[in-house]
Amino acid sequence: MQEPVGTLVLLIFIGTYLMISSEKVNRAAMSMVGMGLVGLVLWAAFSIDSAAGSPNPMGATFTTLVEHIEWSTILFLIAMMGVVSVARNSGMFQYIALTLVRPSGGNTKRLFTVFIVFVFVISLVFDTSSTILIMGPLTIEVCKALEIDFKPFLISEAIVANFASIPSVVGAVPNLVIANKIIEEGVTGFDASILFLTMMPLSIMILLVSLPLFYRMFRGKLPDSAEEVVDEVFVVSPLHMIRSRNDFYLSLIAIGILVLAFTWGQGSGLEPSLVAITVAFFVLIMTRERVEDILSKINWNTVFFLIGIFGLVSALGIVGFIDDIGLAVDSIVSENTGTAVAFLVWVPAVLSAVIDNIPVSVVLAPIAATLATASPVFPAILVFAVNVGGYVLPIGAPANILAMAMSEEENDRISFKDFLKIATPLSLIHLLIGTGWLFLMSLII
Repeated sequence: MQEPVGTLVLLIFIGTYLMISSEKVNRAAMSMVGMGLVGLVLWAAFSIDSAAGSPNPMGATFTTLVEHIEWSTILFLIAMMGVVSVARNSGMFQYIALTLVRPSGGNTKRLFTVFIVFVFVISLVFDTSSTILIMGPLTIEVCKALEIDFKPFLISEAIVANFASIPSVVGAVPNLVIANKIIEEGVTGFDASILFLTMMPLSIMILLVSLPLFYRMFRGKLPDSAEEVVDEVFVVSPLHMIRSRNDFYLSLIAIGILVLAFTWGQGSGLEPSLVAITVAFFVLIMTRERVEDILSKINWNTVFFLIGIFGLVSALGIVGFIDDIGLAVDSIVSENTGTAVAFLVWVPAVLSAVIDNIPVSVVLAPIAATLATASPVFPAILVFAVNVGGYVLPIGAPANILAMAMSEEENDRISFKDFLKIATPLSLIHLLIGTGWLFLMSLII
């Protein structure tokens, strides 16, 4: 690592994250300030060395720093938020909510199962933030109508969204970051099909283990609704929830195209961000005068948070810190397969719990690209670790934070302790299952 510039950049990165973790400042504003500070440090070092005529000046211009940001991931996230916003305005999610509620017959446990399985399925197509933006308001609306507690639903949905996203490249921002870095480095052997085939059985296993544990943990908190309340809800036809048939069918077509492109486009090298941005903004054109209203509903706080984080991590790459970590990790994982799997599961998982799984994935993505040359399972292990590690603690993933924020808006907040006592034991069980499965996969593939 370049000294002393590298040390200053690292200190700013740590300081920024301590401030974000304190929850005393807006995380988007803080991450952008952090990016600005490292940009100034790099610029100052570059200017001083260039003025002195140094053949290899330290630091970099701000343009160089910005060029290293994962813009394809940012654009993908904006596009998916746009599609979700159009679908929500059409009444699609209210229609889905009533359609899902009807088979439950007012049985809360059955409704809980239906919602969890639905989250599991859509998490393969939507990133975790979009999944909760879809399911959160829908869940709260249904639970309030049925006069049941929505908190067990929201906590469980956030957890499931995290682990259900593992088999899909587009299922979570960390997955995209890791996959894009591997493509950028030109490494062959790891692709969307390898991730799906390796991780889909594991995700299903985790779901089957988690459902009975959810029932046990929420025992007494999932009572059935009163019969008269159920009758009042069921008298409304799902079709009455559709506010705009044009936007409803437009959203259906857009989601269908995205699913097909994400499923079969990866093999041809078609990038998810290219498909998402084209489809999303074509849909926006078709909504005509409502474009500004729809764009205003995109979660720009998350977008700017990611831009700032990507900028901070780019600075760590410029000063050589990530290369140093890569060499250290490579020396550890090269000893034997068992050590490699255990290290790549548990260390990123712990880091994701304490920091946030997005910056952890950004820092470790170059290492995953290097390890992919040895085995395509290693990047998949990192995808698993950062996603499951994201719910060891509530602050580890955006889905958790969104779920807790939604409950707070309803004046019925999910406390840190409420989330912790459900998610932490489950995450440890999931990590143990994953370690065994991935060790087996590393021997087979």
